[in-house]
Amino acid sequence: MNPIKEEIKLIKKEFENFRESLEYINTKFEEMVKRTDSFQEEIKVLSKKCIEIGKLSSSIEKIESENNNREQWARKSNVEIYGIPEKKNENLISLLQTIVNKTDLQINMSTDIDFVTRVASKKSENKKTKPIIVRFLCRWKKDEFLSVVRKLKLRGTDIGFNDGNSSIFFNDHLTSTNKTLLQSVKKAASDKNYKYVWVKNCSIMARRSDTSPVLHFTSLKDLNKIA
Repeated sequence: MNPIKEEIKLIKKEFENFRESLEYINTKFEEMVKRTDSFQEEIKVLSKKCIEIGKLSSSIEKIESENNNREQWARKSNVEIYGIPEKKNENLISLLQTIVNKTDLQINMSTDIDFVTRVASKKSENKKTKPIIVRFLCRWKKDEFLSVVRKLKLRGTDIGFNDGNSSIFFNDHLTSTNKTLLQSVKKAASDKNYKYVWVKNCSIMARRSDTSPVLHFTSLKDLNKIA
């Protein structure tokens, strides 16, 4: 056989193989382009949904914040008392009068107090003494009462409980959300060696030292103020 013809035949075969390989590559490339286009469309759809979810999340967060603020405002005139033992058929008005008698305050149980009640406990708190909620009809009376009784550092024995020597605590009546926030602020402040964390007029505040600025906290986002 003619060597030149044989060589040409081999070249043609190699060219044909190359052409088939190129067509295969082109086919795969087109498939990849189509898949890429499809992915890009999916990414656009997902990006749009992420934006919508972000807006929805912000709206929900705003609604929850507004609801919490309204609930807290409704509790502005309330005092929450912890540490008073429960008794069967207890008279909470009489108990409150006993506390008032320890002060120089002029508080009338009929005209200054809206109600006094034990709050219903959660299942996880069934074994704990339920706190007492006192609602004042006038907020400045509530603030005055809270300021004075906190300084007394009362114990159960001071108000007639022979078997109750534990401390009694008088607090602003915070919402569940704000109670959780207060605990988070206390932990963060403790980790950063802050000297003070307190609540006044249902507002949560912290201070690193006597000369440091006062920080105010209204949501968990504010925890980044503690540095």
